[in-house]
Amino acid sequence: MGSYLSSRTPSSHTSPTKDDKEFKVLIAGAGIVGLTIAQGCLNNGIPFEIFERDQKGSRAQGWALTLHWCLRSFERTIGPKLSALLPTVISPTLSITLRLMDAAAVDTTLREDQGNFLYYNCATCKPRYKIPPSKQRLRLSRQKLRDLIATGINVQEGKGIQSFETLPGGQGVRAHFADGTSAEGSVIIGADGNNSVVRQQLLPEKAKLNLLPVNLVGVVRHFTPEQAKGVRELDPLLFQGLHPETGNYLWFSFQECIPSPTAPDASEQYSYDALVIISWVIKDPVADAIPKTHAERIALMKKRAEGYAEPLRSIVMDIPDDLDFTTPLRLSDFPTIPWENSQGRVTLAGDSAHAMTMYRGEGANHGILDAALLVDELVKVHQGQKVLKDAVDAYEAEMIPRAHAAVLKSRQAALDAHDWDSLTEASPCIGARIPPVTA
Repeated sequence: MGSYLSSRTPSSHTSPTKDDKEFKVLIAGAGIVGLTIAQGCLNNGIPFEIFERDQKGSRAQGWALTLHWCLRSFERTIGPKLSALLPTVISPTLSITLRLMDAAAVDTTLREDQGNFLYYNCATCKPRYKIPPSKQRLRLSRQKLRDLIATGINVQEGKGIQSFETLPGGQGVRAHFADGTSAEGSVIIGADGNNSVVRQQLLPEKAKLNLLPVNLVGVVRHFTPEQAKGVRELDPLLFQGLHPETGNYLWFSFQECIPSPTAPDASEQYSYDALVIISWVIKDPVADAIPKTHAERIALMKKRAEGYAEPLRSIVMDIPDDLDFTTPLRLSDFPTIPWENSQGRVTLAGDSAHAMTMYRGEGANHGILDAALLVDELVKVHQGQKVLKDAVDAYEAEMIPRAHAAVLKSRQAALDAHDWDSLTEASPCIGARIPPVTA
């Protein structure tokens, strides 16, 4: 990173509030990372506006996510005001982490540390690796968490960012939106996802995602209490596995625990929605292509799971043939590289800066850490302790190398996950998720 840091333009030491009419943060994207930044600004009295491309109800619900080593940074950033607004079920003195678990957890009947990190031999349904998870681990509904951290935030919906420009005379930056409107502020933070428009303007020749040789199809299907019983005995939260001979990978995770208070038997009190993914290495672009229709994709999932042992086989075979929604995906990523931040006026966070595969489960954790560290720097600017350029440079100097390495680890994890012989305890797919020193 030496050449990167030395190439940065030296900052002037003029207070940013003397250049700007008012120090204000513009946030493009109201996903988990964008909303965490917004909460950080709200809790520290920093003026901000947050913009979201999608209208309420049109945004995809998204798959569940696991937060672990980012939790302290997350708590610190969203702050006590949000904690006070959370529903109190057991005790008002609960930590925000436990209350978040109650409000947005996939399954509120489980303890934080219940379950294991399991990797199965899909041909035998025997675990190859069984690694206890971090004591601090929350499996959360993405949409419930998003709704929770949107508390008190005025998200301006239907405003997808189209471009931005820096204003003359050090007067800030202007964002232009697809609906023809614009907004002015001191800094734009691109938190607008994998295909970030902000990134495309910052890195016009290098912003494209890197395609990986792996295809997947994912579905969310329902499990009755009877169907779920054998699966939950494998693990109550999530697991993954591979058929050693066919190379067909399975990911399974519960998405939602649905109470059935009228059930006559305690074992039948809950049904479940769960995410099921089948993925495979692309060896032949035609034979390994993803079909175009939902029915064809489900049929392909079942074909690829034919050699699975029970109950793994039934997880896939019991997917309804007429399910009307499937997610097809060619894996891709974006290893973070430096950009010119226009004297600290424009930067990136979350998937916009470091799109990564899911096979290490660290994407959201890095994005939330981005948000926490960026807010820390913005507080210093707002309080007059730093000029904007120095603050944004400091954030990027930590984030870029950290995230670049994380993307490459997640990429290797995705490739190893489909290669039985590459799976060892040293593989990024299996190895421990060690917190960054800044977390």
